[in-house]
Amino acid sequence: MAARENQGLQLALIIFVVLTIILIVTTYMFFSSYQKEKEANKSLASENTSKDNAARDAIKESEAFKTAIGAALTDKSPDVDGRIKKDLETYGKGIPEENGNYRFLVEQLGTELKTANTRIAELTAQNKELADKVKSDEVAKSAEIAQYKKTVADTANDLKSERDKFGKDRAGITNEEAELAKKFDAKRKEHEELSKQSSARIAELTGDKDKLRGTLDRINDEKQRDKKANEVPDGKVTWINQVSRVVWINLGAEDGLRRQTSFSVFDREVSNPIEGDRKAKIEVVRLMEPHLAEARIVEDDFSNPIMPGDQIFSVVWEAGRPEHFALAGFMDIDGDGESDRQRIRDLITLNGGVIDAEATDDGKKTGRVTINTRYIIQGEEPKETQEAKIGAFSEIFEEAKLNGVQPMKVKEFLNYIGYRPEDRTVNLGATARPTDFKPRLPDDVQRLMPASDRSREMRKPRGAAASTKD
Repeated sequence: MAARENQGLQLALIIFVVLTIILIVTTYMFFSSYQKEKEANKSLASENTSKDNAARDAIKESEAFKTAIGAALTDKSPDVDGRIKKDLETYGKGIPEENGNYRFLVEQLGTELKTANTRIAELTAQNKELADKVKSDEVAKSAEIAQYKKTVADTANDLKSERDKFGKDRAGITNEEAELAKKFDAKRKEHEELSKQSSARIAELTGDKDKLRGTLDRINDEKQRDKKANEVPDGKVTWINQVSRVVWINLGAEDGLRRQTSFSVFDREVSNPIEGDRKAKIEVVRLMEPHLAEARIVEDDFSNPIMPGDQIFSVVWEAGRPEHFALAGFMDIDGDGESDRQRIRDLITLNGGVIDAEATDDGKKTGRVTINTRYIIQGEEPKETQEAKIGAFSEIFEEAKLNGVQPMKVKEFLNYIGYRPEDRTVNLGATARPTDFKPRLPDDVQRLMPASDRSREMRKPRGAAASTKD
């Protein structure tokens, strides 16, 4: 009996020791996990602080830029554009309408500046000639006066014998002296008037020169701003719900955002979206706060999911400022041989963009490319036999070249805007594409990641689901 009690005590002691060890190991694992989460939260907080500081610095730089170009801090892009247009109207008189851009304005102003400098030099030389002439006249007058005085002295010596003759000579000399004095005064006044006119003209040309320099500086600053705008993300992802397939971004109504605007998502480490690889596409569905909006995930990759802090970018949309585009060439985005130009137009206008000019499919040119046009979307070039279409195509690209507008292929535009066309046909033969014949599991089931919690009914090819949503 005692042996059984001892065995029971030993068994209870063993169980107690095992449970104690399990408790200690479990506690250590939870504590280690807690420490890692705590460090991760601290790192995220530090990163958010750095990004907030960067945002404030960006705002300061924007205000400094407005101050540098002479605009008020409260001025919007249309106000600045209006001021630039007014400068063109004020200082670009005489420029043909087809050359009404900053490049020709600067050339004309430079030519006028050279002409003004040449005129200043000519006026300065004329002023010097007049001064030399006045000095020469004064010397001649002094010599004549001296001669007259000598004549008067000689006449005084002969006064008694030639009183009558002296009177007549003296009257003549007095008249001549008065005439010379009048001529001298007239020359002096003419010289003073020319000096005043020269000084006023010099001051006017100096002012024009300063205005031209200011206009040129504003043009250079505007071009530099446009260049930097393409290298800066439009916003970032603040939070994500993978279960509901929605994300929240730090843009809202006060940023000029609209529903159905599409954004490409880039990793937070990408410094220049133009050169980075897109990891996902989202579409705005609800504006929640002045700087907060909800968007649905249209396309993503399970192996590289969207994370808070990831950057968003749209080639069409920019906060507070519509982007301007030009279109040229045949545009077929779904491979059916039909023009999809209207869909390109809809994508631009849906995202708040503006179309300045087009070389249409029937060979007509509409609108005009200006310095405000950001990109020219380039489709397929017309064939050599299509002379009418080649003319419009070449004309619009010549305007784009003169205004420094950057060309962009259709596929590149669709990639930046995050649009993926729906495949309607499967090509066979020489035009077949490997992507039309992807391997599938039995019953057309798609293999999912182990962590996925999607139901069996939803386990279909991801491309088909994305096409249905689009």
